[in-house]
Amino acid sequence: MKKEERMLRRKLRKIGAMGLAATMLLSGCGGSKGGNSQKKTDESGMREIHYFASRAASDDTMVALQEVTEAYNKQGGKIKLVVDSNADRSSYDQKLHTMIAGGQMPDMFDLDATPYAKELGEQGKLTDMDAFLDEIKEKDSYIPLALNYGRTTDGKLYTLPLEFSTEMIWYNTDMFKEAGVTPPKTLDEMLEACKTLKAKGYTPFGIGGGDGWPLLRLLATYPFRMSGNDYLQKLAAGQAKMSDPEGKAASEFMAQIGQYFQPGFSTTDVATGLNLFLSGKCAMYPTGTWELNYFTDAKRPKDLNVDYFYMPTIKDAKTQSNEYWAFGGIGLSVNPNAFDQEYKDYLTYVVKNYSSAYFAHQHLAPQKVNADDKSKFDPLFLKVMEDTQKIGETSARPWDVVLKEDVVATINSNLPGLCMGEETPEAFEKAVDESLAENTGK
Repeated sequence: MKKEERMLRRKLRKIGAMGLAATMLLSGCGGSKGGNSQKKTDESGMREIHYFASRAASDDTMVALQEVTEAYNKQGGKIKLVVDSNADRSSYDQKLHTMIAGGQMPDMFDLDATPYAKELGEQGKLTDMDAFLDEIKEKDSYIPLALNYGRTTDGKLYTLPLEFSTEMIWYNTDMFKEAGVTPPKTLDEMLEACKTLKAKGYTPFGIGGGDGWPLLRLLATYPFRMSGNDYLQKLAAGQAKMSDPEGKAASEFMAQIGQYFQPGFSTTDVATGLNLFLSGKCAMYPTGTWELNYFTDAKRPKDLNVDYFYMPTIKDAKTQSNEYWAFGGIGLSVNPNAFDQEYKDYLTYVVKNYSSAYFAHQHLAPQKVNADDKSKFDPLFLKVMEDTQKIGETSARPWDVVLKEDVVATINSNLPGLCMGEETPEAFEKAVDESLAENTGK
């Protein structure tokens, strides 16, 4: 994408956001800092806490949170959790930004530790979760990788994790066996496996490229193996370029692996990509433990045999093979203007009880929970849970969380073309470097 086109798109996005915000303000919306802090109750006197969520209402995070709310109320609480769910992440982000700009910050909402979150925190619009957890003496109950994922680049914590996720690449064991390939331990071995699988008539790699982040994850693998998260942090600060060795290795890898994606990958969303793998139409598929339920014995198609491997490594890697994608996922933020004692008592109960409720749905929880009765859990879940006990101290940071939105938009616009062979690695690197320069001033 040309520089002029990117600048025009950014201007249009900003104009659109300003227009929506102005519309809300003209409608009588107002407030300071976090926005409208008026306490709301329903006809029965129940305190309403409005939660703007980026997850579907059927998501087990949401189900567990409602279960905990019901348990709280049975013990004398009077909280009604009112959920407004918008599972389309792009649409969710745009609406959240507009609501906050218009002084209508929700009582509770989902937020990643992005530069935007850092900006809100500096303006005093987010509750300090470090202080809250210290106050209720619960900080040590969290898995460090889950909790610290929510920290902004200045070390501040404005979100609480609702999950602990790891990401892996699932593979069809029958296809691998028939093609004579084994789970790859290195990125070079993964490319070789793709080549062999394609020669055998299989679609080697399925991916939800239309949603952006799955391609970003693959792009980040070489840099993470070469220098940990240092390169990414330097990119964000304007101290590194995409044309540096880590970036070149990443773009060249994407140019190679792209030939093994399914046709139409750039418009395939993650749900369709998952179904592609579950229906036996591709040999590999990258996803995280939030979709683990689809792979357990109870949910997986009976004739589908699968296994998984974690992020492959490279020769002379700086990070260890047991260091890969492991984090808390999008976190829960609280409007400080609404956070009175009644709300604080409720959230304290949530912190103390949520992880057990979520874990019962066979998901990795952000806090330390023991599976006392292992007979209640699928063997696959127990296997993944055991893997988490062996994770190293460093985990890969997602690029779409650390880099500024316009830079991520540039990468997402150019990455499909790179994977399809329509754009050279050099052209891709140049486009990203131009966007980095525009957004960092360096």
